[in-house]
Amino acid sequence: MDPHDYHAWRGALRAFWSAVKTATEYAYGVDKVFITGTAPLLLSDNMSGFNIAENISFDPFFATVCGLTNDDVVATLELFCKGDEEKVQKHLAKLRKYANGYHFCNKESVPKVFNPETVMWYLDVIIVKQLY
Repeated sequence: MDPHDYHAWRGALRAFWSAVKTATEYAYGVDKVFITGTAPLLLSDNMSGFNIAENISFDPFFATVCGLTNDDVVATLELFCKGDEEKVQKHLAKLRKYANGYHFCNKESVPKVFNPETVMWYLDVIIVKQLY
């Protein structure tokens, strides 16, 4: 599916959330649902009419909203590495290789963001538990 085909994604999301809504009607189904994101979810039968009228997902202003910026990661590594700049740069190089490079704006060059889940895993397993 084309990642920029709004209508295809809207149909897929509508079908998915309709199934989730149906599951909330059963005692053994879904109890609660929390939806977050930057794209509008126009599902009038599933949600209130309080929806965003414009899709902001690809707006350069919001390019870093779904990830960690380089500054975020560096500041965190400085805390974990207790200011040891050599360790910070070593870990930053690995994270740049495996967890960086994401952005959602295809209209112009925007800052790349790190995948938050991968960064959290790395901090926990590699730095805190020192398993690798």
